[in-house]
Amino acid sequence: MSKTDVDLIKANIDIVSIISEHVQLNKRGRTLWGLCPFHNEKTPSFQVDPDRQSYKCFGCDKGGDVISFLMEKKALSFLEALQELSHRTGIPIESGNRTPSSRRKTYYEMNRVAMQYYERMLSQPSGKNALAYLTSRGLSDAAIREFHLGWVPDSWDGLCSHLDKNGLSLQAAHDCGLVVKRASGGFYDRFRNRVMFPIHDLSGEVIGFGGRIIGSGEPKYLNSPESPLFTKRKVLYNLNRAREHLRSGPVVIVEGYMDVISLGNAGFHRAVATLGTALTEEHIHLLRRFTDTMVLVFDGDSAGKRAMLRALEPFLASDVVPQVVLLPAGKDPDDIARTDIRQWDKLLGSAKSLWDVVIDESFSARDPSKLSDQNKILRELAPVIARISDEVIRNLLVQRLAGRLGVGSEMIFPLISPVSRTPRDLPAGEQPLTGLEETFVRLLLCDPEAVHLVRRLGLENDFQDTGMRNLFAYIIEHGPDILSDGTCPDSIRVLAAQMMAQGEFPGDTKKALIDTLCRFKSHSIDGELRSIQENILRAEASGETTKIKALLRDKQEKMKEKRNLRTTVMEVLQKR
Repeated sequence: MSKTDVDLIKANIDIVSIISEHVQLNKRGRTLWGLCPFHNEKTPSFQVDPDRQSYKCFGCDKGGDVISFLMEKKALSFLEALQELSHRTGIPIESGNRTPSSRRKTYYEMNRVAMQYYERMLSQPSGKNALAYLTSRGLSDAAIREFHLGWVPDSWDGLCSHLDKNGLSLQAAHDCGLVVKRASGGFYDRFRNRVMFPIHDLSGEVIGFGGRIIGSGEPKYLNSPESPLFTKRKVLYNLNRAREHLRSGPVVIVEGYMDVISLGNAGFHRAVATLGTALTEEHIHLLRRFTDTMVLVFDGDSAGKRAMLRALEPFLASDVVPQVVLLPAGKDPDDIARTDIRQWDKLLGSAKSLWDVVIDESFSARDPSKLSDQNKILRELAPVIARISDEVIRNLLVQRLAGRLGVGSEMIFPLISPVSRTPRDLPAGEQPLTGLEETFVRLLLCDPEAVHLVRRLGLENDFQDTGMRNLFAYIIEHGPDILSDGTCPDSIRVLAAQMMAQGEFPGDTKKALIDTLCRFKSHSIDGELRSIQENILRAEASGETTKIKALLRDKQEKMKEKRNLRTTVMEVLQKR
């Protein structure tokens, strides 16, 4: 979609009317106030400004425009929030999807018609065995309707004939994975004699199906093949429903359709399932749009523990620390939901960190008082810890492992990284500058003219906070008009919205930008000077005279740059 589409939709919607659907607002001067919908409070700290068409909570710091409100409140992506507003205003937006919009609509319609066909077949006399199977699993009529469960007869062309009678293209059905092309020509149904589980995307559209065989036959479960709508590694079953409940607790990741549905039938609505594939980094990125707290559920047997170790992989590149529930022997979530949902609540309440469980497993078969077993534990765990990208988690685990082994953490650090340092080991000048970075970026958001001037200073690598670095880089490349930019990543948009919701920067923004830039760049130069000094000491120790002279020249240049810093910054910013 274009920037014009976004601006037009925002201009034709009133933020007060949208927020009033979720918050009781009371007028106070020119603004309106209410209880924040994003955190618990008793005194209103949530402000809506109808003139600026923005909101701001002074309690939890959430803020932004009407689009960011819907993204936060309903856990929507930018495109999903914009589509909702598009429907309200009647202003169409062009799809930016790689699959043309008209073709995607055809695929959605195809899957919707198939789902309705399967639901109707379940209610027919011929579907009595399938219905008996579902009711024998303890499912209520309400749960069967809520999850749109169905059944497909043991026929080669039942769905084909239904689609054909409704004037729908069998080639399009083939593209969706509903039917299979015959070598001799024509098509036949992919699913036969199976209970059918529709798979929805976050907007509630049907994008695929899972089918469980009734009676004997293989495979027991059969999923739709990947299609223009359906990519297994990016989809979690039931997330479209569960996301509305994730403010009340963590998302729980289970193994299969029936686990999710039985839990829902018993009143637990925060379960999702992977679709015949291991948990992926894409799944974690998807879940992080809604929550940072995740619980993984595994069987308590040896196979379940092996699956738990495999589940480590996608979290190595993340700062999420998931919790783990190991189920009692011979039990799965479906069994527990049907027999004693209170036991499920107790199991979730006793969940432990995945890393704690992994460390416990390594220690369980060994005696840490023995040198040989200490060595085995270290050799088993250190390579895994070394692959964790988040330094804080990595260092905390090193300290925890050292404590369990009864050794100093300095013994373990060389095994995971030759240059690892804990945050408290950082010199004072290297401590995080989050507040300064936020001020700098906020000033750029308020002063579009300064962006192309600041670009010349090459400051992107000087940021310590990852979120601020990404936001700064996006502003430098695309400009500060982020909230109307349809291509902007949601994580950057939300961060920018929160900062812009603070309103105009108080005081003289030009002077504030000069002061902030000077402090920011000075901090960067100090870091370079420390690095040069360390290199000088090493060169002196090894007697490298020529290298020492070169480093001293570099040091003098950097000190000169620091002395002239304010003049340089002012010259850059005055070239407007």
